[in-house]
Amino acid sequence: MFKNKITIITILALLYQSPLLSKSTSFDDFKSKNLSKYFSGIVAFENKNNSQALDFFNSSKILINRHEPYLERLIISLVLEDKVTQAINLIKANSKKKNS
Repeated sequence: MFKNKITIITILALLYQSPLLSKSTSFDDFKSKNLSKYFSGIVAFENKNNSQALDFFNSSKILINRHEPYLERLIISLVLEDKVTQAINLIKANSKKKNS
């Protein structure tokens, strides 16, 4: 009897869940091309190829307001490429946003 109640509760719990509620809406604006360039930028950044990483990061600028590590890696790449004034301007532009 107890086993039947547990089985019924488990089935009801599984049926109650909706797959639509688990779908993330935060990635609807992202295109796979932007994400692949960002991931390529991360690989180049980790391999100490800053000029190539900077090219990849610049081509995926849509992530600047949505992904905190993107801004950090972009700033570090700019500084390592001796583009300090551009890095400072980017920090000033994003200083009032929550991702900075």
